[in-house]
Amino acid sequence: MSTQVNNYFQTLPDVPKPFGTSQCLLFKEEILICGGQQTNDCYSYHTLKKQYKYICCYPNDVQFNGHCVVQLNNLQTNPNEIHLLSFGGQDENIIKQTFSMKYKSVWEINNNNNKIRVISNLKINLSILGSNTIKIPTLES
Repeated sequence: MSTQVNNYFQTLPDVPKPFGTSQCLLFKEEILICGGQQTNDCYSYHTLKKQYKYICCYPNDVQFNGHCVVQLNNLQTNPNEIHLLSFGGQDENIIKQTFSMKYKSVWEINNNNNKIRVISNLKINLSILGSNTIKIPTLES
């Protein structure tokens, strides 16, 4: 349970893992925590329930040295889902990887289908680097 620390802050439940340089996004009543320097795990923090729930994990061979996660608004067709793009964070001599995820709240998933739906083959045209089209690997739970 949360306790009031002072007039401005209150103590909330401890995070399940250390999250150095993690990326966070707000989705309805959830804060999505997407990996970081010390972990590849992604969690949802429900702001009303004041609880954390595991979402999924980036592939084990991915190590982040800072990364960016953004919401892809142009793909939003269902108000109960969010489309995320995660990129960057690999050091200079490491293969660069970009991930996409179609997320539906882990708090609303029923027991019969507890898998998070993921975009399978998203292609993005990188006009900054030329007209190269790349296939983006996806996050899998």
